[in-house]
Amino acid sequence: MNDRDSAQPSAPGEGALRDRLLSIAGQLLQKHGPDKFSIRELAREGAISTMGIYTVFGGRAGVMQALYAEGFAKQHAHAAAAVDRENPRQWLIGELYAYRNFALGNVGLYRLMFGGEKRFTPAGRDRQFQGMAVPDAGAYPVYSILVDAIAACLAESPAGTARSVRSAETLAHVVWATLHGLVGLEIAGYVYAEASEDRFKTGVACILEWVIANRPAAGPLNPASA
Repeated sequence: MNDRDSAQPSAPGEGALRDRLLSIAGQLLQKHGPDKFSIRELAREGAISTMGIYTVFGGRAGVMQALYAEGFAKQHAHAAAAVDRENPRQWLIGELYAYRNFALGNVGLYRLMFGGEKRFTPAGRDRQFQGMAVPDAGAYPVYSILVDAIAACLAESPAGTARSVRSAETLAHVVWATLHGLVGLEIAGYVYAEASEDRFKTGVACILEWVIANRPAAGPLNPASA
């Protein structure tokens, strides 16, 4: 039995109650963000006592854990829907937009998942973020999908293209960081709404050029050594 299974209530009817409360909690998270999420407000909106919340989730930490896992499930659904293995470039583009669409549509969950607080212990590709109860054996399957999409793009690079010694997973990490930066700035309001789509489109084009060309660095990677 994993953490996600053990968090599930066993009494008849409690599963529906848990799902209802989790739905309300997601709305409150979207409204207030992780830092201002309140168990008292959840109890009030859910027409249940705070003791009832503790009975179902074990407290605030249990609610946040459940929301955290829910976020991974939703993000994975976005990523899986974008898969197009017949066209690696379109597959990668789809993954980049799926990441943004999930983040903008689920700002509260996104901030909970990637807000800066360390909630996981990376331990290799197949066990990323193993400390969290997430709905996949790979623990963070969206990252695995991104690695696979990038690997597919590298495999179809034109003959004669300069090859980097960097692995698909290393490139994926940098792409992820770039995505997180683009999306984070957009969520925080540092991009005018009318310019946000074009800025992201430009970011996608830059990512594609970098990944597909896979060129080695032209100069020192460390500015201090330049």
